[in-house]
Amino acid sequence: MRYRVVFVCLFFVSISFAEELDIALPHQAALDLCSYPSIKEGVIDLLYLQVDKLWHDGQYNKIFPVLKLITKISPGEVEAYTLGGWFLINGIAPKLSGKEKEKIVKYAIEFMKEGLRANPGEPRLYMELAMYYYNKKDYKTAITYLEKIETDTPSYHFLHLKAHIYQKLGRRKEAIDVWERVKKDFPGMVDVADRFIRELKGDDTGENH
Repeated sequence: MRYRVVFVCLFFVSISFAEELDIALPHQAALDLCSYPSIKEGVIDLLYLQVDKLWHDGQYNKIFPVLKLITKISPGEVEAYTLGGWFLINGIAPKLSGKEKEKIVKYAIEFMKEGLRANPGEPRLYMELAMYYYNKKDYKTAITYLEKIETDTPSYHFLHLKAHIYQKLGRRKEAIDVWERVKKDFPGMVDVADRFIRELKGDDTGENH
């Protein structure tokens, strides 16, 4: 029975059309079967393996439907939401133009927001959204997502991005405070933090990194 369920799930992945953003699942029963705790994790692992295989085979247009299916089976799979949004924005959208590109990007953003609704406060999704808006030079929107992340042990990547956004927004004191936190939490990055602090205080000039 377990193998039959796995086969059903993978069958529906195989019939998903590459040009579709949503997954064609005409039978809700397939998802219902996959919801049983005894088999769900195994099915998800197999689907992630399928994503990896598609990536290595260069079948990029088939990757997102699999990630979408994973979130349908298990809405708590933050990795699928994060990877799916990132992949649409960075892997699919750049190959398109005009309204088609806008449609893909818009869908990616909404897909990650869907992930946040299913996993409120999830820092990985906030980070991915913040990075998107940072790259678009929409710093005000980017910082709103970063400031929603609540953690006592922030990563260097998080602090680095936050400090740069504050600097871009002209919020120099807040940027300095973040670099001071970097010095405290990441001793190996003291020289980098001091350089940016000098720059922010006007003791040094240089390009933003």
